[in-house]
Amino acid sequence: MRLAIPTFGTEVSPRFCFAPEVLVVEVEGRREVRRTLLTLGNATCPDRLRLLAGRGVSLLVCGGFNSAFLGDAERAGIHVVWGVSGSVDDALRDILAGKTASPGHHPHCWCHADEGPKPRNHCRRIRRRAEDQ
Repeated sequence: MRLAIPTFGTEVSPRFCFAPEVLVVEVEGRREVRRTLLTLGNATCPDRLRLLAGRGVSLLVCGGFNSAFLGDAERAGIHVVWGVSGSVDDALRDILAGKTASPGHHPHCWCHADEGPKPRNHCRRIRRRAEDQ
């Protein structure tokens, strides 16, 4: 599996769309095999997602992610977990230890308290329902 963490120096970038670089980490089991730092420049969010998909990334862990692009990420085969902060090394250690939220779910969603299985896109449907009211 390959995962990506947008960086701002040694920290997880607060926003994927504005991160100057992204760390791509190849993982086997729960062990890091290889790291590659990619420069993103002024690429748009969809272009960034295409770049990551082309590199075989299936998990994007970031501080913030514009929900308007979740569909693009999903179509590219990339699950997004956002709300992660702190150092890149700490975030990677937590990911490898299984301490992050399930891929494709918002880590602060109240509906994950029971850790039970949820249908695909569960959190997004709850947010939409709340916004419609």
